[in-house]
Amino acid sequence: MLERQLERNFLGNLLNIVLEKAAKEGNFQNVFLNEMLKYIDSENDPNILYPPYKNTHKKILVNAYSNIKEESRLQLYVVDYDSEQSEDEMLTITMSEINSIAEKAKRFYTNAKLLFNNIDPSQESHSLARTIIENDINNIDIIVVTNRFYRSNKMVKLNIPGINEVHVHVWDVERAYQLYSADNGDQLTFIDFKSQFDETFEMMYVPDNKAKNFECYIGFIPAELLAKIYNFWGPKLVERNVRSFLQARAQTNRGIRDTLKNPEERKMFVAYNNGISSVARSGDIEKSAEGINLYTIKGLDGWQIVNGGQTTASIHRAYLEGIDLSDVYIQTKLTILKVSSKNEDERIKLEDNMVAKISEFANTQNKINKSDLLANTRFMSEIEMFSRSTWIPVHDGRKAGEKWYFERTRGQYMVDVNRFKKDKGSNNFKKQNPSDKVLSKVDLAKYFMSWEGFPHISSKGGEAAFKEFMEHNSLYWKTEKNEDGRKSLSLDDYKKLIARVIINMRVHEIVSEQKLKGYRANVVYYSVAILKEIYGDQISLIKVWENQKLSDVWNPIIATIANVTLNYLRDSAGERNVTQWAKQEACWDEFKKEHKSTLQYLR
Repeated sequence: MLERQLERNFLGNLLNIVLEKAAKEGNFQNVFLNEMLKYIDSENDPNILYPPYKNTHKKILVNAYSNIKEESRLQLYVVDYDSEQSEDEMLTITMSEINSIAEKAKRFYTNAKLLFNNIDPSQESHSLARTIIENDINNIDIIVVTNRFYRSNKMVKLNIPGINEVHVHVWDVERAYQLYSADNGDQLTFIDFKSQFDETFEMMYVPDNKAKNFECYIGFIPAELLAKIYNFWGPKLVERNVRSFLQARAQTNRGIRDTLKNPEERKMFVAYNNGISSVARSGDIEKSAEGINLYTIKGLDGWQIVNGGQTTASIHRAYLEGIDLSDVYIQTKLTILKVSSKNEDERIKLEDNMVAKISEFANTQNKINKSDLLANTRFMSEIEMFSRSTWIPVHDGRKAGEKWYFERTRGQYMVDVNRFKKDKGSNNFKKQNPSDKVLSKVDLAKYFMSWEGFPHISSKGGEAAFKEFMEHNSLYWKTEKNEDGRKSLSLDDYKKLIARVIINMRVHEIVSEQKLKGYRANVVYYSVAILKEIYGDQISLIKVWENQKLSDVWNPIIATIANVTLNYLRDSAGERNVTQWAKQEACWDEFKKEHKSTLQYLR
């Protein structure tokens, strides 16, 4: 089947990227986790443990964690990376294996007090144990990230004493592939509600629409029909451009679940819930009867739910649990996009822009990633344009052979790799665009903010950094404030953006070479920030671009700064969680006050 071959190609490219990066990083699990996090849209960037906590004797393993205080929720990430996996083998994983892996993370939680007393305080896993001990945790998500295929897709149930809710989420290669493919082109062809699900639904047409590029219908869809559709199509149905972490969590989603469980309350679902917003390219839509404004929706082409993904997931979960949904209805808005263009890529881009706006304005319940909504701004498009056309300078007489590759949308690099068959064309593309020079928009934002003196913002994670990054560069993108005065990104602007990336990456390499224990990301961001604060006037970003490296004269200075930074973060945090302390502006202010004067004489 074509779908299986596309999965195979995705797996092969993913494994190659991990192999190339792990050769430098030295840890396959964390490299793989970082690659998978591009597809796992959690509302909070997890704290990745360097190294992962592993106790083979006690069967404990944790690779990363997030503490969501406002929800009394702890998320534990545990990685299963099978070195035997290949695109030829396409190894699978069973439900019992998933359960055993999830148990490893569970044991860290249940043994937290003992581990806290035995783990070296310099290790990030010590902070995780402290987090468990000191916080009121009522809900736990165990996120199993595997490079195998979980074909059965059955729910894994786990109980932890004293915890109200435990959810095990499996992110396998197939799930990553589904999100990758959904974010990079039209996925669904025609869904025939009548023939496939033996049911249709009716909606009202919104009249007097003067716009030429869409039609709009409003109404409701039976919850059981929606659950059946999602059960068949899965994530391909949900949120074409803007994705949320599809799970029944947070107050809104617990409310959905509780309402559906109550026989009396579930009849009120349509009154309680805001429903879904969806788009399609076209549809089999017929007027129900003359003289009334009702239309029968028999089928839709390219149907996507762009808002209401968590509602859809909650309905689907109830359906799997056997809850009677026969008297539950979901209010629905359907927009038929009528975007015409001779160029297929241009058509998709125009549709994506409309979908992003519909998603942003329709969303009132759940968080939307700002980085996804702003991916189609001209500023982002200009960075992408320069990355495709600007060659990296060479100084040995050869012609330029490589470029930095900016991923404006998630999975874009793999899409381009897959445009070529496994032949000379594919090899040439990967040579010109090596995987170690692929740059996501949130990584670009974190590197930019650290160099500009906001390491506490970078420490908050990709979405927080991206929001601030866009604000700092608002002159380049259209807002109400500068609608008529938008500045175009120049080639030098682009080169300086990449130079900040190069500096951050070099600092990361030095920190890794020193084998500093703990809080690697925070150490990198703070080290870069203080380097700029003290020596920024001696470092030319354009020269960094031209040389594609930071001069080696800075290596010993950075090494010293990194050691001072790590000691500062640990000591100044006191009894506080180090990673949480690093996210506060006060942490950065105190660091400058205490160490700027002593570090400025290193050169």
